[in-house]
Amino acid sequence: MRLGHLSVSDLHKKGELCKACVPSAGTPKVNGGVRWAQQAQQKRREACCLLTSVITEDQGMLQHLKNIITGNTVSPWAKKQDRVILLFEDDEQVDKVMHFLSEVLERTETDKRFADPVAFVMDVLLPEATVYALGAVHSISLDKAKEMYMRGTEFDSSEITQLGEQLQSHISSKARQNLDSFLSNYKKALKSEEFLRRL
Repeated sequence: MRLGHLSVSDLHKKGELCKACVPSAGTPKVNGGVRWAQQAQQKRREACCLLTSVITEDQGMLQHLKNIITGNTVSPWAKKQDRVILLFEDDEQVDKVMHFLSEVLERTETDKRFADPVAFVMDVLLPEATVYALGAVHSISLDKAKEMYMRGTEFDSSEITQLGEQLQSHISSKARQNLDSFLSNYKKALKSEEFLRRL
Protein backbone atom coordinates (compact mmCIF):
# COMPACT_ATOMS: atom_id res chain seq x y z
CA MET A 1 0.00 0.00 0.00
CA ARG A 2 1.43 3.36 -0.98
CA LEU A 3 -0.29 6.37 0.55
CA GLY A 4 1.58 9.22 -1.05
CA HIS A 5 5.14 9.91 -2.06
CA LEU A 6 6.69 7.83 0.70
CA SER A 7 6.58 4.04 0.88
CA VAL A 8 7.78 1.66 3.56
CA SER A 9 10.63 0.52 1.32
CA ASP A 10 11.67 4.18 1.00
CA LEU A 11 12.01 4.37 4.78
CA HIS A 12 14.13 1.22 4.85
CA LYS A 13 16.38 2.60 2.10
CA LYS A 14 16.75 5.93 3.86
CA GLY A 15 17.48 4.13 7.13
CA GLU A 16 15.01 6.33 8.95
CA LEU A 17 14.35 4.24 12.01
CA CYS A 18 14.05 5.93 15.38
CA LYS A 19 16.61 5.42 18.14
CA ALA A 20 14.40 2.87 19.91
CA CYS A 21 14.81 0.54 16.92
CA VAL A 22 18.58 0.35 17.09
CA PRO A 23 19.80 -2.39 19.44
CA SER A 24 22.21 -1.28 22.14
CA ALA A 25 25.85 -2.17 21.45
CA GLY A 26 26.16 -3.47 24.98
CA THR A 27 23.24 -5.89 24.77
CA PRO A 28 24.35 -9.20 26.32
CA LYS A 29 24.06 -12.41 24.31
CA VAL A 30 21.36 -14.73 25.61
CA ASN A 31 20.01 -18.13 24.71
CA GLY A 32 16.66 -19.84 24.38
CA GLY A 33 13.35 -18.19 25.13
CA VAL A 34 14.91 -14.90 26.24
CA ARG A 35 16.50 -14.48 22.80
CA TRP A 36 13.15 -15.16 21.09
CA ALA A 37 11.44 -12.64 23.37
CA GLN A 38 14.08 -10.01 22.60
CA GLN A 39 13.74 -10.63 18.86
CA ALA A 40 9.95 -10.28 19.11
CA GLN A 41 10.33 -7.00 21.01
CA GLN A 42 12.86 -5.71 18.48
CA LYS A 43 10.57 -6.61 15.57
CA ARG A 44 7.68 -4.77 17.23
CA ARG A 45 9.88 -1.71 17.92
CA GLU A 46 10.90 -1.59 14.24
CA ALA A 47 7.26 -1.85 13.11
CA CYS A 48 6.31 0.98 15.49
CA CYS A 49 9.16 3.12 14.15
CA LEU A 50 7.85 2.57 10.64
CA LEU A 51 4.34 3.50 11.80
CA THR A 52 5.69 6.72 13.29
CA SER A 53 7.61 7.58 10.11
CA VAL A 54 4.64 6.90 7.81
CA ILE A 55 2.33 9.01 9.97
CA THR A 56 4.69 11.97 10.22
CA GLU A 57 6.29 11.96 6.75
CA ASP A 58 3.88 10.61 4.16
CA GLN A 59 2.25 13.29 1.99
CA GLY A 60 -0.78 11.12 1.23
CA MET A 61 -1.33 10.68 4.96
CA LEU A 62 -1.04 14.43 5.51
CA GLN A 63 -3.66 15.17 2.86
CA HIS A 64 -5.99 12.52 4.27
CA LEU A 65 -5.75 14.06 7.76
CA LYS A 66 -6.42 17.53 6.34
CA ASN A 67 -9.53 16.22 4.55
CA ILE A 68 -10.83 14.85 7.85
CA ILE A 69 -10.14 18.12 9.66
CA THR A 70 -11.91 20.20 7.00
CA GLY A 71 -14.83 17.78 6.81
CA ASN A 72 -14.20 16.76 3.19
CA THR A 73 -13.75 13.20 4.45
CA VAL A 74 -15.86 11.76 7.24
CA SER A 75 -13.94 9.65 9.72
CA PRO A 76 -15.70 6.62 11.20
CA TRP A 77 -13.86 7.38 14.45
CA ALA A 78 -15.71 10.68 14.89
CA LYS A 79 -18.78 8.94 16.32
CA LYS A 80 -17.13 6.00 18.03
CA GLN A 81 -16.73 5.76 21.78
CA ASP A 82 -14.03 3.09 21.70
CA ARG A 83 -11.06 3.31 24.01
CA VAL A 84 -7.93 4.89 22.59
CA ILE A 85 -5.50 2.21 21.46
CA LEU A 86 -1.80 3.04 21.43
CA LEU A 87 0.39 0.72 19.36
CA PHE A 88 3.62 2.61 19.95
CA GLU A 89 6.44 1.13 22.00
CA ASP A 90 7.74 4.17 23.82
CA ASP A 91 6.89 7.71 24.91
CA GLU A 92 9.19 9.24 22.26
CA GLN A 93 7.09 7.73 19.47
CA VAL A 94 3.81 8.78 21.10
CA ASP A 95 5.10 12.34 21.63
CA LYS A 96 6.31 12.63 18.04
CA VAL A 97 3.00 11.41 16.58
CA MET A 98 0.82 13.49 18.92
CA HIS A 99 2.90 16.62 18.27
CA PHE A 100 2.61 16.06 14.51
CA LEU A 101 -1.15 15.49 14.60
CA SER A 102 -1.69 18.54 16.83
CA GLU A 103 0.34 20.70 14.42
CA VAL A 104 -1.64 19.43 11.42
CA LEU A 105 -4.88 20.35 13.19
CA GLU A 106 -3.55 23.76 14.18
CA ARG A 107 -2.22 24.64 10.70
CA THR A 108 -5.11 23.36 8.60
CA GLU A 109 -7.48 26.14 7.53
CA THR A 110 -11.09 25.17 8.18
CA ASP A 111 -14.40 26.74 9.18
CA LYS A 112 -15.00 23.88 11.58
CA ARG A 113 -14.52 24.54 15.29
CA PHE A 114 -13.46 21.85 17.72
CA ALA A 115 -14.72 22.15 21.29
CA ASP A 116 -11.88 19.93 22.50
CA PRO A 117 -8.94 19.82 20.04
CA VAL A 118 -6.97 17.38 22.23
CA ALA A 119 -9.89 14.94 22.27
CA PHE A 120 -10.26 15.29 18.48
CA VAL A 121 -6.58 14.45 17.99
CA MET A 122 -6.71 11.48 20.38
CA ASP A 123 -10.11 10.06 19.41
CA VAL A 124 -10.22 10.75 15.67
CA LEU A 125 -6.89 11.69 14.08
CA LEU A 126 -4.74 9.21 16.03
CA PRO A 127 -6.75 6.05 15.19
CA GLU A 128 -7.29 7.26 11.62
CA ALA A 129 -3.57 7.82 11.10
CA THR A 130 -2.60 4.57 12.84
CA VAL A 131 -4.96 2.45 10.72
CA TYR A 132 -3.73 4.01 7.48
CA ALA A 133 -0.10 3.56 8.57
CA LEU A 134 -0.73 -0.09 9.51
CA GLY A 135 -2.13 -0.65 6.03
CA ALA A 136 1.01 0.81 4.48
CA VAL A 137 3.54 -0.89 6.76
CA HIS A 138 1.97 -4.34 6.47
CA SER A 139 0.69 -3.98 2.87
CA ILE A 140 -2.88 -4.87 3.84
CA SER A 141 -6.33 -3.42 3.17
CA LEU A 142 -7.76 -0.73 5.43
CA ASP A 143 -10.35 -3.22 6.74
CA LYS A 144 -7.58 -5.63 7.75
CA ALA A 145 -5.58 -2.74 9.21
CA LYS A 146 -8.57 -1.69 11.30
CA GLU A 147 -8.93 -5.24 12.62
CA MET A 148 -5.23 -5.24 13.52
CA TYR A 149 -5.60 -1.87 15.25
CA MET A 150 -8.61 -3.02 17.28
CA ARG A 151 -6.70 -6.09 18.52
CA GLY A 152 -4.08 -3.81 20.04
CA THR A 153 -0.50 -4.81 20.75
CA GLU A 154 0.05 -8.52 20.30
CA PHE A 155 2.78 -10.24 22.29
CA ASP A 156 4.75 -13.30 21.25
CA SER A 157 4.35 -16.41 23.44
CA SER A 158 8.06 -16.19 24.29
CA GLU A 159 7.48 -12.74 25.80
CA ILE A 160 4.59 -14.02 27.91
CA THR A 161 6.72 -16.96 29.08
CA GLN A 162 9.59 -14.62 29.93
CA LEU A 163 7.28 -12.33 31.91
CA GLY A 164 5.91 -15.32 33.84
CA GLU A 165 9.44 -16.43 34.68
CA GLN A 166 10.37 -12.93 35.84
CA LEU A 167 7.30 -12.77 38.06
CA GLN A 168 8.04 -16.19 39.49
CA SER A 169 11.59 -15.18 40.36
CA HIS A 170 10.45 -11.99 42.13
CA ILE A 171 7.61 -13.22 44.31
CA SER A 172 8.02 -14.73 47.75
CA SER A 173 7.53 -18.43 48.40
CA LYS A 174 4.37 -17.61 50.40
CA ALA A 175 2.92 -15.61 47.50
CA ARG A 176 3.82 -18.42 45.11
CA GLN A 177 2.02 -20.94 47.35
CA ASN A 178 -1.06 -18.69 47.46
CA LEU A 179 -1.01 -18.32 43.69
CA ASP A 180 -0.65 -22.08 43.15
CA SER A 181 -3.50 -22.69 45.60
CA PHE A 182 -5.72 -20.18 43.82
CA LEU A 183 -5.00 -21.73 40.43
CA SER A 184 -5.72 -25.20 41.77
CA ASN A 185 -9.06 -24.10 43.27
CA TYR A 186 -9.95 -22.20 40.10
CA LYS A 187 -9.34 -25.27 37.93
CA LYS A 188 -11.51 -27.36 40.26
CA ALA A 189 -14.25 -24.73 40.12
CA LEU A 190 -14.25 -24.77 36.33
CA LYS A 191 -15.04 -28.48 36.47
CA SER A 192 -17.94 -27.88 38.85
CA GLU A 193 -21.39 -27.66 37.22
CA GLU A 194 -22.69 -25.51 40.09
CA PHE A 195 -19.93 -22.98 39.59
CA LEU A 196 -20.56 -22.85 35.85
CA ARG A 197 -24.30 -22.34 36.42
CA ARG A 198 -23.56 -19.30 38.58
CA LEU A 199 -21.50 -17.67 35.85
